[in-house]
Amino acid sequence: MSGRILLDQAGDSWTLTVSNPQRRNALSFEMYASLDDAFRRAAAQRGLRALVLRGADGHFAGGTDINELSERVTDGPRGVEYEHLMARVQSALLDLRIPVIALVEGVCVGGGLVLAALSDLVYCTPDARFGSPIARTLGNTLSATSLNRMYALLGRRLATRMLFTATLIDAETARQAGFVTDVVPSQDLETTLQSTLASIRACSPESLWSFKELERRIDRAVGDLAVDDVYRRVYGSADFREGVDAFLTKRRARFGDA
Repeated sequence: MSGRILLDQAGDSWTLTVSNPQRRNALSFEMYASLDDAFRRAAAQRGLRALVLRGADGHFAGGTDINELSERVTDGPRGVEYEHLMARVQSALLDLRIPVIALVEGVCVGGGLVLAALSDLVYCTPDARFGSPIARTLGNTLSATSLNRMYALLGRRLATRMLFTATLIDAETARQAGFVTDVVPSQDLETTLQSTLASIRACSPESLWSFKELERRIDRAVGDLAVDDVYRRVYGSADFREGVDAFLTKRRARFGDA
């Protein structure tokens, strides 16, 4: 069975679950489209107080499905189209004016890391690992919006080390940096969620709307940067072709003169 996004509508909160367990919840293009649709539907839903993001079977979410990426992104212009798709999904999430809560277990990398970074509250279990090791695996890039969030939430030095060395950080490091709201034992994750939702329900919806609106106006300034030339170069490069081929053939990528 291919991956899918599961929607649970429970009263005044919705839960979206990334479910592609055979591929550690890697995100297909169809799953991105489902997320985009769900975010836009949530934005139009009157009386909705919160949106919860989580993953199935012990992991939050991985990056884009590499099999699909290899088929759809074959040169620089198609890389620009891909990043524009990512930007639409990210914008739909950022356009929500209700709190977004991410519950992270296990792997949270690539596109999953971006979803967590764009959430308002992130609770994770001690086994959670965060990162975007694309500089070692695929040779592609991040959106300006994603990079800005990494710098803001992790601090520039830690984010740079994570990205430039293609390493993952553990739950406690992410908490100390400020990327994670709190580290919670697995058995307490649901209780923490319900307590947080109860606190949100006690707050003024107008106040929460204002916090989100002001934050998104700040984010929009970064989103307006001219970046398509960067995407064309990266996705049209020999490095990207080498990274995808290496991943699919299960070998170590050799970038540049390595």
